[in-house]
Amino acid sequence: MIQSSSPPAEQDGIPRLLAIIWERKTVVLLCLLASFAIAAFGYWQSPTRYKSEAILALNVRKLQALPTESVVSPLPQESPVLRTELDIIGSRSMAERVLIDLQKANPPNSQPGKYARLSSDPDAIRKDVEAQKQIDDLLTNVRVMNDGRSYTIYISYYASEPAYAAMVANAFGEAYIDYQIDLQTTATRRVSEWLGERLGSLRTKLEDSEKAAAEFREKSGLIDTGGITLQAQRLSGLNAELTSLQARLAGSKARLATALEVQQSGDSVGLTEVLSSPTIQLLRAEQARVIRAIAEIDESGARMNPQLPQLSSQLASLNKQVGQEISQIIDSLRNEIAINEKQQGEVEARLKDVQRAISATNMAVVQSAQLDREAAANRSIYETYLARYKQTIEQDGIATAEARIISRAMPSRNPTSPDARLWGLAALLLGMSTGLVAALVLNFMDRSIGSVSALQQKTGLAVIGRIPRIPPKEVRNRSGKPGSGTADFDSAVADLKAYIQLSEDRARVIAFTSSADHEGKTFVVANLARSLALSGVKLLVVDANLRDPGLAREFQIQPSPHLARAIAREISFDEVIQRDPASGVDIIAAPADGAPPDFTLGNKGFAALIAEMRQRYEFVLIDAPSASHDLDLLRIASLSDTVTFVVRSGVGDSADIENAVIKLRVAGKHVIGIVLNGVRRQKQRRRSRWRGMFGTKGTSGQKPAFTPRPSIVVSNAR
Repeated sequence: MIQSSSPPAEQDGIPRLLAIIWERKTVVLLCLLASFAIAAFGYWQSPTRYKSEAILALNVRKLQALPTESVVSPLPQESPVLRTELDIIGSRSMAERVLIDLQKANPPNSQPGKYARLSSDPDAIRKDVEAQKQIDDLLTNVRVMNDGRSYTIYISYYASEPAYAAMVANAFGEAYIDYQIDLQTTATRRVSEWLGERLGSLRTKLEDSEKAAAEFREKSGLIDTGGITLQAQRLSGLNAELTSLQARLAGSKARLATALEVQQSGDSVGLTEVLSSPTIQLLRAEQARVIRAIAEIDESGARMNPQLPQLSSQLASLNKQVGQEISQIIDSLRNEIAINEKQQGEVEARLKDVQRAISATNMAVVQSAQLDREAAANRSIYETYLARYKQTIEQDGIATAEARIISRAMPSRNPTSPDARLWGLAALLLGMSTGLVAALVLNFMDRSIGSVSALQQKTGLAVIGRIPRIPPKEVRNRSGKPGSGTADFDSAVADLKAYIQLSEDRARVIAFTSSADHEGKTFVVANLARSLALSGVKLLVVDANLRDPGLAREFQIQPSPHLARAIAREISFDEVIQRDPASGVDIIAAPADGAPPDFTLGNKGFAALIAEMRQRYEFVLIDAPSASHDLDLLRIASLSDTVTFVVRSGVGDSADIENAVIKLRVAGKHVIGIVLNGVRRQKQRRRSRWRGMFGTKGTSGQKPAFTPRPSIVVSNAR
C-alpha cells in the first residue's frame, strides 16, 4: 500500500533566503553581470590619480627657553584636541595659506601659470572667484587623518600628477607649522600691546589712590605713632587715671567709715591716721607721763597730794586735745574724699570727650584704611601686570611650532586610482545587493507555485504525479498504446494511475480540480482514464465543469443533450453514457447550454447519478470546476471520496490553491494530493519511478513509502 509522505517543514531565516536566491539565480546573475559591466565602464572612464602623503607629529615635549609661562598654552594631549587640529589642517583658512604658498612657488609641473595672477592678500583671495575654485579643489583632494593611537597626523593629497600631489601635501604640512608659529607670535605681540596699554592706566590709578589716602589722613589729622593714634593714647591714660582715682576714693571712704566706727566705740587711738599723727604722738607721750605720775601718787597713798588735782586737770586737758586732734583727722578724711570725687568727675568728663573724639577718629581711620587697601590692591595689580609685561617682552621672538614634519611627501610611482580590485569589489557588492533585492521583490510579487517543495510547504499536500509537457505535434488520439516520443508521458500517467490504485484511501469517486481554468485538468483526467481502461479497469468519466465542459472535445465525441432530462429522471442514466471506441472509457459529456450550474449540480438527481455510478464502476473520475468556482467545487467534493488538484506553472496560483485546500478541509473534504501538469521533459528518459518502487507483479515484500521527486519547473501550455 502506498503511503504519501508529509511535506517538509517550511524553511525560515538563512535557509529560506538561500533557497530564494537559488530559485532566482538567473536574476542574481544578470544583476552581477550588469554591475560588472557598469564597473568596467566606470573603471575605464575614471581619471588616473596619484596620492602623496606627508606625516606630521605633534610634539609632546615643550621647548622652555625662559622659566616663565608662555602666552599660548601647549596643546593638551587629548583626542578631542587632536581632532580639532585635524579640522584646522583641513579648513578653508589653511587652504588659503597653502594657495598663497603655491602662488609663491608657482609649481610648473601642475599647470603653467596657474597661480601667477593670484594675490597674496587673504582678503583679495576671498573675493577672487578663480581663487575660491582652486581652494575648493584643494579641499576636495586633501585628506587629513589620525590612527587614533598616536599623535601622528597623515596629510594625503590626490592629483593627476605625482609631483604636484607631493608638493601640495608638503605645503599643507608647512602651512600648519607656520600657522602654529604665527599663532604664538601674534598672540604674544597682542598680549604685549594690551599689557602696555593696561600698565599706563594702572599706573595712573595707583598714583591717584595713594594721593587720595595721604590727603585724607592729613585732613583728618590722623597721626600714627607705632600703630596707635594720639586719641587712643589719651583714652588709655584717662582710663588709668580714672581707675586710680576710683581706687583712692574707695580707700578713703573705707578709712572714714572705720574711723567713725572707732570714734563711736571710744578707741580712736587704734586708727592708723591717729597713730601716724606727730601731734597725737606728742599728746600721747605727755598723756602717758601724767598717767604715770598719778599712778605713782596713788601707789604712795598720798591721796591728799596737792599735785593730784593738777595732774588730773592736765590729763583731762590732754584727752580733750587728743579728741580734738582725732576729729581733725576725720575731717581731713572727709575732705580727701570730696577732693577725690571731684577729681573723678572731672576725669570722667574728659573721658567722655575723648571717647567722642575717638568715635570720629575711628570713622576716619576706617575710611583711611579702605583707601590704603585700595592703594595696596592697585599696587599689587600694577606689579603683577608689570612682571607679566616684562615676561611677554622676553618671549617675543622665540615662538616654536608644536608639530614637525617627520616624513615629507614624495611623488608616487604607481597611481592610486582607479583601483581594479576596488571597482571589482564594488561591482560584486552592488551586484549581490541588487540581485538579492530583485530576488526578494520577485519572490514577494510571484504568486506562482514555484518549486515542488515550496508548493508542498504552502499547501501541506504531497505531489502524487508529474505529467510532462507534450508539444502540440505529439498530441494524438490517445488509444492507450505507447507512441513514439511519448514514453515519458505514458510513464508519468502510469505512475499516477498506480498511485490512485494503490493508495490507502481506496477512493472510488475522485474529483479533479485546479486553482484556475485552463491548467490542463481535463487533459489529465482523459489520459488517466485511458490508462486505467487500458489496464482493464471499468471506470466512468463525468464532465461536471458545466461552465466550460471539455471532455467531449478531448474524446472527440458529441456531448449528451439529455443530461438534464436524466437528472430529472425523465430518461435513464444509460442514455447519457457514451463510450470512447478507441479506449473503451465510459463518458458522460455535458453540453454547454448556458444554464446555471447550480440547477444541475445542486439537484438530487445528480447526487443519485453519482451514487448509482459508484455501484456500477470501479472508479468514477469527475472533471470538476476550478477552485475559482468554490461553491460548484464544494458540491462536487461532497459527492466524491477525495479531491485531486491539477496545477500548472504560469497559471496556478499558490495562494488560491492554499485557500481552496483550506476551504475543502474546513468543509471536511479529503484532498489526496497535487498533480503537476506540464513538467519540463528531461533529455534522458527515465524508468517509471512507480515500477522501481513497487516492482513487477508477484514481487514480495513491503512497498516503500511514496517520496516526492526533486523540484521541477513546470509549464504546460494546455
